[in-house]
Amino acid sequence: MHIKRSIWFIAATLLLALDVGWVVSAWCDETPATMRKVSVRVVEPEPAPGSFEEQPKVTWRAGNRYARVAEVPDPKGRIHGLIIINEPDVWSINLYNQSVKHLVDPGPSFNVHLPVFRPGDSIAGLKELELGRELSFFRKNHAARSQGGVIRSAATERYKMSAGAATVILWINIESKAPVRISLIHGGQIITLEYLAYEDLPFDASLFQPPPGIRENSDRR
Repeated sequence: MHIKRSIWFIAATLLLALDVGWVVSAWCDETPATMRKVSVRVVEPEPAPGSFEEQPKVTWRAGNRYARVAEVPDPKGRIHGLIIINEPDVWSINLYNQSVKHLVDPGPSFNVHLPVFRPGDSIAGLKELELGRELSFFRKNHAARSQGGVIRSAATERYKMSAGAATVILWINIESKAPVRISLIHGGQIITLEYLAYEDLPFDASLFQPPPGIRENSDRR
């Protein structure tokens, strides 16, 4: 499968941040104490060496209200994508030219959703499979658990489940319980993401505000 250059992760996050087609819970107004940082990169289908598609994307999420998704610069595409969500505000930013699109979630619910797979790859039964909440999704859906072998010198467990015609598999580090790898198998294609970082950190409110110096085009929906 060809991975077309776009801010696909950002587009997915922006769409789902506005609660399109999701069952949501009530918005919690409390400031979280921690945030989760997740870094992933595509390893299958194998990106071209040195390409933008080979580079990792980093996500921070905190509670149901806050998220930040950062891409590496893409000079060829003149894009350096960043999205910041501080519900109900959403900023889609191109750091390459310091421009930003500001949207306001109309509600009535204000919940961030961070899909593991981009919209074109998503399956109805996997809508709740989100970055930072992978293991709980597999456990909730009673995925089959087995030994996963050694990945990057660490012993793993494997969780496997079906959703319609698709199969999704998660490998976690046995000791830390952090995801190591996740694959979606559907229609004869396999998409695999590798986790480079998965850690809980103290909440940093500054990460969920747009950087200074960007010009803003507001769009209230």
